[in-house]
Amino acid sequence: MRRGLLALIVAVGLGAPAAAQDRSPGTLFTSVRVWDGTSDGLQDGMSVLVMNNLITAVSDGPIATPRGAVVIDGGGRVLMPGLIDMHTHVMFKYGVPVTRSEMDLASAGAAAFESMQMYLRMGYTTLRDVGGASLGLARNMAAGRVSGPRLYSSGGALTAISGHADLGLPTEAPGQGVLNRNGQGIVVTGPHEVTAAVRTALRQGATHIKLMVGGGVASDLDPLEATTFTEAEIRAAVEAAADFGTYVCAHAYNDVSVNRVLDAGGRCIEHGFLAEESTIRRMAELGAVMSLQSYVAYEVFRNPEEIPGFSAENARKGRQVNEGADRMMRWVAQYGVEAFAGADMWTYDQIPITNQDLVVRKRWYDDVEILRQNTSHAAAWLAKSGAKNPYKEGPLGVIVEGAYADMILVDGNPLEDVAVLANYDRNIRLVMKDGVIFKNTLDRQ
Repeated sequence: MRRGLLALIVAVGLGAPAAAQDRSPGTLFTSVRVWDGTSDGLQDGMSVLVMNNLITAVSDGPIATPRGAVVIDGGGRVLMPGLIDMHTHVMFKYGVPVTRSEMDLASAGAAAFESMQMYLRMGYTTLRDVGGASLGLARNMAAGRVSGPRLYSSGGALTAISGHADLGLPTEAPGQGVLNRNGQGIVVTGPHEVTAAVRTALRQGATHIKLMVGGGVASDLDPLEATTFTEAEIRAAVEAAADFGTYVCAHAYNDVSVNRVLDAGGRCIEHGFLAEESTIRRMAELGAVMSLQSYVAYEVFRNPEEIPGFSAENARKGRQVNEGADRMMRWVAQYGVEAFAGADMWTYDQIPITNQDLVVRKRWYDDVEILRQNTSHAAAWLAKSGAKNPYKEGPLGVIVEGAYADMILVDGNPLEDVAVLANYDRNIRLVMKDGVIFKNTLDRQ
């Protein structure tokens, strides 16, 4: 019996959350140059103290080392907030066709876990999932049962029949394809069904709501020219989300779709690459935010015919987006539209180059603004999930007293050139999330 009890205790210990196993009594960073997530420059000769999962002191003078704390000499490296990716689909690592035909939710979840470990290695300590059955994964991540980046999830995106998240085959009845039945996309018709779907997602733990308002590139049933939700349906979603203190983000490429979202009270646009200049000005006037997926639109869709699995129609739509990308990005920067960044690089071949999404934005923004888009600007919108925010102890995306201890230690100065973050294996030397060190290569030369 004693042997059995000991085995049980060991098994329970091995199954404990990573944070509970790995968190030290404290971590003190010394001799670091701090970028706090908002400022224009670095603060030299700084020390930062982490206790449990929060930053408790940031000082240009010495900080007393708590008993048992780990001291890390930063050697003059840059300590900055962990990166935030605001547009992921973690449940689709191998793309829609493979996920539909070969993967149940368990295998899709296992693949998502692998992806999230890769994101951590690249310096991303928080992800926003905007379409996929990741609510259970997000809940367990927040509870500490699964290790990885923080995960803000919308659950399956809400879509109209023949919309971008109607993931069934043309021969299947709407909503009856395996991915829709598994909650990877939710097919709804009419304001009443939209309201019920929003409330259901929030009941299941969604932090925000995703609507597919226009057509998409990689899907087959929805041309980019389509606008797939009525204003009444969009307004129903916006109001139902607002009743719970959170917001709707809307997939919308074409100008009609973007304006319909704005007309219905929505203020968060994903993509928007085919919007007109007057619409971008309108977004600035309304205080709407543009979620930027720059690398895919500007680089990947340069040669969409080369993308595995793309049909001639998929390639045509990709070229449309590419042709609109540069001018839309210039207008967003020119008119000062609030922006954060979500790479939308969620397949196994693209995830390892996600940091290139920072580099491509140098065409339209200076380096420090690019960094804000992936830290403090992103975190400000995550906080708009209000009471549905699972992380209420402190702010994200900044290095200040009381903030969550999500930080990366970097060789080189990303404020001068964000490209140092693209070579993450070499230059991102340490990754801390929630006070736990997940990556540390400081002993390597």
